[in-house]
Amino acid sequence: MTGSSRAVAPALPAVHAYSQARFVLSIVLQDVVPALVLFGLVLLRPESAFARAFAVGAPLVLAWGAVTLHFPSRVELTADGISFHRYGRAHAFAWKDVRGVRVRRFLVGDRVLVRILPSSPWRGRYWILESIDRFDDLVRALEARA
Repeated sequence: MTGSSRAVAPALPAVHAYSQARFVLSIVLQDVVPALVLFGLVLLRPESAFARAFAVGAPLVLAWGAVTLHFPSRVELTADGISFHRYGRAHAFAWKDVRGVRVRRFLVGDRVLVRILPSSPWRGRYWILESIDRFDDLVRALEARA
């Protein structure tokens, strides 16, 4: 359509990923540091309430991140579906099974929360940061599915 005000859809398939440095930093900050602190607590066995709370909470947070993949390292869009990847695993959704996509923007404009509907409590909620390559294209493609 010549002269149309509609945005051009991004070419599919499209792979959106974080830079290698950003990916390594996220693994270190989200996984390695809490695991090392937890290991230190197990070795030192401090008696403070904070140490006990951290010793209980840290494994739960690490497990939650591994199960839900809520901060994916890569997002792949195809004509048939979408998949969110991290830890060598993927949550894949076929468009034919997706009832809706919700993209929630925040005042802190560096991220969006993407919800895929329907989904179980363990899948379907993903934080996408603006440091992912072609962030605007990805968000536009997801909002077009809303």
